[in-house]
Parts: sequence; C-alpha cells; structure tokens
Amino acid sequence: MLDFNQDIPGDLNMLKEAFNYRLITPAIGAEFSNFSCLPSPKKQGEALRKLLIDRKVLVFRDQELKPLDFLEFMRIFGEPYAEDLTPQDDNPPEVGVIKIRPNERQTINFWHMDYSFTEMPARILALHAQDIPPCGGDTLFTNLEAAYEGLDDETKEQIDGLSGNHKMDVETQNAKNRWTRKELEEMEKAPPLKHPLVCTNPANKKKFLFVNVPIFCGSISEMQNSEGSQLLARLYNHAQRPEYSFRLTWEKNTIVVWENDHCLHYPVSDYYPHERKLLRVAIKGERRPAR
Repeated sequence: MLDFNQDIPGDLNMLKEAFNYRLITPAIGAEFSNFSCLPSPKKQGEALRKLLIDRKVLVFRDQELKPLDFLEFMRIFGEPYAEDLTPQDDNPPEVGVIKIRPNERQTINFWHMDYSFTEMPARILALHAQDIPPCGGDTLFTNLEAAYEGLDDETKEQIDGLSGNHKMDVETQNAKNRWTRKELEEMEKAPPLKHPLVCTNPANKKKFLFVNVPIFCGSISEMQNSEGSQLLARLYNHAQRPEYSFRLTWEKNTIVVWENDHCLHYPVSDYYPHERKLLRVAIKGERRPAR
C-alpha cells in the first residue's frame, strides 16, 4: 500500500512507479490496484490532479468508502457542488445516487458529456460502485483531446472559430426525472448556449473537441443548415473511435474519476433486469476559452 507520508515526484514517469498504476490504453486511462483513497491523500492531491490531466480517467479498485469519505476524497480535485439528483440514503447534498432498480431499463445509453448545455459544465465527475449486475453495465470513455489531435489538417482548419449550440432536450425521460416541471419550462425557453467547437485546455495547452450527443448539441451557430449538422455529426462520430477510448468493467467498490469536459462517456445498458447503484460527485467547472 502506498505510504501517504512519502513525497511524490512531479514527473509522470516517476509518478507511475510511485503510484503503481497501469496505463489502460495509450490515449486514455490509468488504473490503480494498490492504492487507498482513505484517508483522503491530500499530500498526493497535486500529483493525482496532474495525472488526471494527462490520462483523463483514473480508476481506483477496492475502495470501501462511506459517502462522506468519497466526498472528502473528491475534494482534492476541486470544489464539489450540490447534485441535481434526488437526495437518497441521508447522503450529503454533494453525493448523488444513480440507481437502476430490478426490472428497470437504463435510458442513458449513448455517448455524451454531462451538462454541456450549461455555462460551466462539471469539470470533473466521479462514480463509486455500490451494487453492480453479475455482468454487463460497462462504461466507455473517450478522450476529446486525442480526438482533436486525430483530425486531419483540413478539418481542423474548417472548424476553427465555429461554435456548437448546446441545449437540454426537456422531452427526454432523464430530464423529466431529474428536474421539476418549472425548471424544464425555463430550460425550454432559454436560448441555446454557444461553446466553441475547438477549445484549449488551460492545464496542458492542448486543443480538444467540444462536441456532444445531438440532444444536447444539435447545430453549429455559423452553419445553420444541413451541412453544419453533417459536420457536427461527423465530429461526434469521430470522437468515438476506439483509438481514443477504453471500456471499463465495473467491480464493487470501484471509483472512477474523469475530466467530464474533456471526455465523452457511454453507460452501456445491457444488464436488464438486474439492478445497479452508483454514487456520484461533481466538481465545479469553468467556461472553456476558445483556442
């Protein structure tokens, strides 16, 4: 087990040896098999934040934490905020519960980023597995920095300076389950929010695609025609390529932390009629500057 009193080096190659993690794919992900999130490793917080910037998704196995411990661990990545999920189990407001009950079908089974239709999408999200099905229920993650890097020069030039229109689709069942009728009416009246298609990560200066599923990002501001819709669909599909992604198989007490605004994720809905329960913590974000 990692000694929490040791000094952790800043170089990523040295970090790999100190933390004893493995790379999941060349483009994304790091998995820890011999690391304890309890007590909260505040001394190692800077190193973990640096590693998250580099790998986009961190996977911690065998973390038997209570909700308050999970919340405390996540504070090393930023400021958690109250969830929009209905409070359950007397958890603090910053710890939401995502629960699929027996004989209930999961409806969010597509590639997406959470909250792109807001001014400041959640910077970081984390899930802690409480109950998992006997098999299935995997989650896929893709790296939007790697996706941008993989574009040809002509496409990069074409999309530079363009903006996507992001808006919540209030007719989805997930929206109706999560927000009140009044809140949904306000969302419906609000104009689409513009985010640049190409942003720059201030932490590492790398460019990334800012695209999302069509129900959240349906058009390009400067191309209000079928050509714009086709371009947006091409970028969205490009980001899903296997070269930029990996598939996570959950185990009980697994914690996954990812950069929500630099990734898309896909919760696979293949475990009906079994149940699944995950705890979630969201870290406050910031508006992404163009280029």
